[in-house]
Amino acid sequence: MELRWEDRQRAFQAKVIADNDIPLDLDVRPYRTFVGAATGQPPPAGSRFERAMLVLIGGAVITGVLVLFAPRPLVALVAGLAGGMAVFAGLAGPDPRTPHVTHEPLVALYAAQASVGEAPECVTAIAADEIDRLGTEGFGTVVGTVRPGGTVGLFVDEYLVWARTPPRGSRKGDPAFGEL
Repeated sequence: MELRWEDRQRAFQAKVIADNDIPLDLDVRPYRTFVGAATGQPPPAGSRFERAMLVLIGGAVITGVLVLFAPRPLVALVAGLAGGMAVFAGLAGPDPRTPHVTHEPLVALYAAQASVGEAPECVTAIAADEIDRLGTEGFGTVVGTVRPGGTVGLFVDEYLVWARTPPRGSRKGDPAFGEL
């Protein structure tokens, strides 16, 4: 049975809170809070018309090539299938993918020996009230694995901040270390 990230994170949180005898990898690292998207946006989906035209053009090209080499009944079957798929694509509902929130509080964790201009090692969402508590930037003790998809927590003073989404790697637009 494969555990989802949420299950691994909850188990990690319970282990950190409940068991004081386990050796944890503690590392003091710089962090920075900002507002952005914790996960990437899905690519834009085409409209119904665009999807139908794509299927029609693809079907026409395939049918045109088959006319040269295949028997006519097969060409008619492929053309009929392409037309049916174009109707289905034109009538299909809107894009089922839900848009991601692009304005949520995030924390970027940098390498322990980060230099100015270095990209964060991972970025994850935090609760809205935690962004005020942590401030814009600082140093905190990181517990867990600082990598995309890892389980991680951040101690700042006596306060523990948990990742709310799977940590992701650095992306364009994430603040670099030491950037204002």
